Amino acid sequence: MGTWFKGVVLGIAALLGLSKAGEPPAMSLRAYRDATTIYASFELDDLPDADLARLVDASFVVRIRATVWAGTERTEAFRDIRHDSLGYEVRVSETGGVHRTRDGKAAWTIASRFNKIALGPVAAQRFPMALGCKVFLSLPSDPDYDPMVVWAYKPAAAYRELDSVGLVPYY
Repeated sequence: MGTWFKGVVLGIAALLGLSKAGEPPAMSLRAYRDATTIYASFELDDLPDADLARLVDASFVVRIRATVWAGTERTEAFRDIRHDSLGYEVRVSETGGVHRTRDGKAAWTIASRFNKIALGPVAAQRFPMALGCKVFLSLPSDPDYDPMVVWAYKPAAAYRELDSVGLVPYY
């Protein structure tokens, strides 16, 4: 679908009030570790809302981009979700893998879960430590349009404090 047509669809939806800014979804955030590394896992609850699903079903590629931090260590991960006549495709940044399915619910489940995001060596962390995550939406193929309007321009976010390495369970 042409970029100009996508812009018209988004503009008409906003003008007619069909697309209203909602709240970002709730998130669950967990920390894990192995012998050397701290990891974060998180999930966006109740994804997608109706407007976000409409964007993907209208052939937009929606990127769900997460910035995660533990102490001073930061990392980013993303999921790209798209829909075409063959079904849904979800690209996972950590592995470079692509998951294909005809089931929209399965695609959104894959897109909403980020597992085992490496945050750095355990030995480099100081406790107590802040662990947090913010999630943003973007359209990588159409940077002129901002899908954050569906979340009222607020990122989904979660925050935790860890008092000691002993409170971080093994993965």
